[in-house]
Amino acid sequence: MKWHLLKNCFSTLGLLLFFNISVAQFNQPCVDPGRVDPFYQCNDPSFIPVCGCDQVTYRNECVAFRNGGVNQINYTGVCQNDYIFATIYPTFVTESITLYLQFYDKGSALIQIRNSYGNIMFSQNYLSLSSRQFTLSRAGYEPGIYFCFVISGNVSRVIKFVVI
Repeated sequence: MKWHLLKNCFSTLGLLLFFNISVAQFNQPCVDPGRVDPFYQCNDPSFIPVCGCDQVTYRNECVAFRNGGVNQINYTGVCQNDYIFATIYPTFVTESITLYLQFYDKGSALIQIRNSYGNIMFSQNYLSLSSRQFTLSRAGYEPGIYFCFVISGNVSRVIKFVVI
């Protein structure tokens, strides 16, 4: 009788332990601080924005997992709270610059490039954008630091790049 009771206790304990481990695996924190590495360089320059579980938009899944340390991607695209996601590749420009831009929903944008003195080097309004890629030649840009402004309604993004 005691052996049967002990066997039932071990079975119940085993099930509880298994259940605890299973639940712990499903209840991962959104961001794993031990995996956050802002210096990791993803070798994937693709522009496929993803919305992480932390409601931050990342350039692609590699950047989300390696630089942001997120454990889950909510969906492909710009997070609703970010509204605009813009990035420049490469940030050290030798021949041309490519601006990648995506909205959460369609929107209009003013895109300006200014030099470090605030002079406007490029300015253009775009209507009803959802996603866009702009490539500009470095011709006419002296070596130096530049700022790309993307403004849509009350949301703006500023991206710094260097022409060498």
